[in-house]
Amino acid sequence: MNMIPRSFRRSQFREERFRTYVRPIIDAVVKKRGSCRILDMGGDADYWHFDLPASGVEISLLNIEAKQQSSDPRFHVIQGDARDVAQFGDQSFDFVHSNSLIEHVGRWADMKRVAAEIRRLAPNYYVQTPNFWFPLDPHSNAPIMHWLPQPLQRRLVSSKSRGFYAKATSLDHAMQIVEGTSMLDRAQLADLFPDAEILTENVLFLPKSLIAIRNSET
Repeated sequence: MNMIPRSFRRSQFREERFRTYVRPIIDAVVKKRGSCRILDMGGDADYWHFDLPASGVEISLLNIEAKQQSSDPRFHVIQGDARDVAQFGDQSFDFVHSNSLIEHVGRWADMKRVAAEIRRLAPNYYVQTPNFWFPLDPHSNAPIMHWLPQPLQRRLVSSKSRGFYAKATSLDHAMQIVEGTSMLDRAQLADLFPDAEILTENVLFLPKSLIAIRNSET
């Protein structure tokens, strides 16, 4: 049985976040500057199917693996590592967007590097990440899996496919899955983004995800 009702599926959450937090920043930047340069770390063009301003928006999609260029001229696909975006100078963008990325970049030192790049690249940013203390692991869709000791997690991903995870084919593969995600709590996110407002997204009165947002336009 899924702990989250159908009305609270991932797409609905994303649409609500976009409408509440992302779109207002974009609108404010476009109103002030006439355009908005966005860097989406780890994103893709499909995410941006939500309503955007009719003109003035340019979105760069940064991913560590190469992706095909979009036919939509508003999008520019870039291959790069979010831990070191040295190809762009300080304040190269108006807005940095990151959705469910930072928990996948590595250990704490890697997260610090990503956070520093986000804060360096734009005066406005939005960073969303699943909350460690939500009882349903959003990647495997398994209750409390992310709270279990590593050996038990390894056994679970080796037994069958779970959520986004294909069934591990070897111990090495299982370790890559288990170590590929390090979920954060509120204190950690606040430490990574000390100049941000930290918000909590709740479902069924439980803290599902966390958002660090800096809006310099207000």
